[in-house]
Amino acid sequence: MKKYFFGSIATIFALGLSAFTHIKEKPQLTDLYWFQISNQYIPGQAIAQSDAKFLVQSVNPPIGTACSGTTYDCVAGFDASQVNSSNQLINDGQIPKNVASKKDY
Repeated sequence: MKKYFFGSIATIFALGLSAFTHIKEKPQLTDLYWFQISNQYIPGQAIAQSDAKFLVQSVNPPIGTACSGTTYDCVAGFDASQVNSSNQLINDGQIPKNVASKKDY
């Protein structure tokens, strides 16, 4: 009987531990700096500083204005390390962290 007792306890203990799973925290959303850009850019391409007009800092992208064409959108989000204190891109080599899927139609 003792022979089965410790095996049963170990099995119950293992089942008890496996019944509880670690709950992963939801990823924290961060504010991006959203800029109006011309829609001549393709995803992954660096944006010229002179071609980016600051719109807003927000988790959600704003709707762009004067967007034309149908290939790519004209609102791009950049993180804080890519923007200076005057809300401009720090240089011409910044690649957007996010391109909005909203346009003004």
